[in-house]
Amino acid sequence: MRTTLRKCPLCKEYTLKDTCPRCGVGTEVPIPPRYSPEDRYGKYRRMMRQEWRERNG
Repeated sequence: MRTTLRKCPLCKEYTLKDTCPRCGVGTEVPIPPRYSPEDRYGKYRRMMRQEWRERNG
C-alpha cells in the first residue's frame, strides 16, 4: 500500500502534491519505511550514513 500524503520539509504543510502549493519546495513522504529483518540495503545505508558523519562531523 502506497501513501499519497506528503509533507513539505520547510513549512511543514501536508499535501497530496509532489511540490508544496505554499512555498514550491519538493515534498517528502512523512512515514518511515517499513522495518524488515531481511533488509537488503541496510549495509549500504549504514555505509552512507557513516560517510556523511565523517564529512560533516
